[in-house]
Amino acid sequence: MKHMFLRCTSVLVLSAVLLVTACKKGDTGPAGEKGDKGDTGATGATGATGKTGTANVIYSSWQDLTFSAVDTGVLAASITAPKIVDSIIQKGEVKVYWNINTASNPTVVALPYSDAGLVFGVPDLQITPLVKVGTIYLYSNYNVSSRTSSTNEKVWQYRYVIIPGGVSARSAVNWNDYSQVKNYLGLKD
Repeated sequence: MKHMFLRCTSVLVLSAVLLVTACKKGDTGPAGEKGDKGDTGATGATGATGKTGTANVIYSSWQDLTFSAVDTGVLAASITAPKIVDSIIQKGEVKVYWNINTASNPTVVALPYSDAGLVFGVPDLQITPLVKVGTIYLYSNYNVSSRTSSTNEKVWQYRYVIIPGGVSARSAVNWNDYSQVKNYLGLKD
């Protein structure tokens, strides 16, 4: 029996060796038919909404300005703004805002501003910005210089926002409404 086991094992091993060495790779057969498209996978979870970007928007801090007489009935002040360059003048937008109240309780209006005497009691109050390369000039018919309130807080401060021409603005933003602009651009006070 031992002989028979050895003989069967030898024949089996020899057959396996011959089978492995005798096989050769044949020619590649024709491509098979395209299979059916698999089922669509489940939709992934919605990610968190990102903050509105302000990468290209430039804004100043709130600044104190002093208006001085430049002509009869005309006062002027200026804000140095070195980021206002020709390309901003040609293709961008510069908005100027005036906080007529305190930083802790702001009331912000866009310039140009006109008041028929309802808010300040000054008939026909006008404040108009003129934007030039590197500087914003403000003209008024009333002294709207920054001041200190009765509670010892600054009032009548000014700020500007520069929006380069490459930044798209949604038409839903009212650029004369400071609260909308502040929310849309993520401005910090």
